[in-house]
Amino acid sequence: MELAADAYSEEDGQLIFNVLVEADADEQDQMVIDWRTPNNPRRVGIVVAKVPAAEVADLYTAPSWFDDGGSVDTTT
Repeated sequence: MELAADAYSEEDGQLIFNVLVEADADEQDQMVIDWRTPNNPRRVGIVVAKVPAAEVADLYTAPSWFDDGGSVDTTT
């Protein structure tokens, strides 16, 4: 399985993957909210998957959208 997410964390042996969305209060009532942005209550991180960490073979991360590329090694 391949999964794309904006962020992940580990809790109790589970990897929790989430994406950043903009949603109003009614929409948020239908989601599992993992975190909120402090300056905009409409922007929240919602859980899209929980996977046992022992079942994950590899994690690959992409550069941040805000990264200027300076931290990415492009020689390999």
